[in-house]
Amino acid sequence: MITRANYLLILIAIIIFQLQACGQNNQKQEKLTKESIAAFNAGQYTNALNDFDKLISLDSTDYVSWAFRGRALYSLKRDKKALISFNKAIAINPKYYDAYGYRATFYSLNGEFELAIKDINMALVGKKDDTKLLELRASYFIKSNKFDSAISDCNYLLQLDPKNAKALYFRGSALKKTGNIDKALTDFDNAIKISPNSAEIHNDRGFIFIAQEKYNLAILDFTKSIQLAEIKDTTEKAYSYNNLGFCQYKNGNLEQALKDVNYSIKLLPTNPYAYRNRALIFLEMKKKAQACADIELSLNLGFTAKFGDEVIKLQLKHCK
Repeated sequence: MITRANYLLILIAIIIFQLQACGQNNQKQEKLTKESIAAFNAGQYTNALNDFDKLISLDSTDYVSWAFRGRALYSLKRDKKALISFNKAIAINPKYYDAYGYRATFYSLNGEFELAIKDINMALVGKKDDTKLLELRASYFIKSNKFDSAISDCNYLLQLDPKNAKALYFRGSALKKTGNIDKALTDFDNAIKISPNSAEIHNDRGFIFIAQEKYNLAILDFTKSIQLAEIKDTTEKAYSYNNLGFCQYKNGNLEQALKDVNYSIKLLPTNPYAYRNRALIFLEMKKKAQACADIELSLNLGFTAKFGDEVIKLQLKHCK
């Protein structure tokens, strides 16, 4: 027969066991969380995803694991499931502001800049002076043609840190888009003083020099951009070689111009602008047949839809 005293002893033992089990589970979850985030940071996205699934199976309300699960899924190009995970994290805890930042990056990389901006706004509720979030929003404003808003964000960033190279670069980009070439050049110059090894800033300053017809300076910037660009980034390198070739053409260095544009086409044979540039070089070299072949290629690759009717005019003038 179980007495009241024995019953209480049994009950206490059960409670102690449950607390110990709970503690062990918490330790297990904590260890698994560290391992899963370490795997994610190391680029081991499949392993990380498996670990986040285990964590969620232990606690379906673990919004941090849901958010990181979304990041792992997106890295594995499983976009729909990634978005479901981000949404789940936010639904569980609407005040987990980091999740909005993660989802904003997801939206931006899919070209949905309006949604990305809304999410950055939410992320900034928790971190109103977070420079990384403000930099992201400024870049999204530029990509959605909201240049005044981008400039406003950059001005605030520069109040927080006058030596923020990204803020100077983004403001310069927005100013360039609104036709303020001289002010844009000043921002690019200052950004390069702070961050001299940025291929992107040198490349964009090169376009300022083209607009000012300062082709020698543009050549220096595009050459520097090529030197600084990561070897794996063949697309950006192709664009830089194409721009470099155009500047050489404008300076009358036709052989070097042709060499640069040919290399650009080798790196990126689907760029209609490169064929347009090579056509101009061939026309200057009096090689009409080759020029007209490139004009045809440029049109077939969609130059008109992307850049206007310049190549059609070239075709009507030289190839009909």
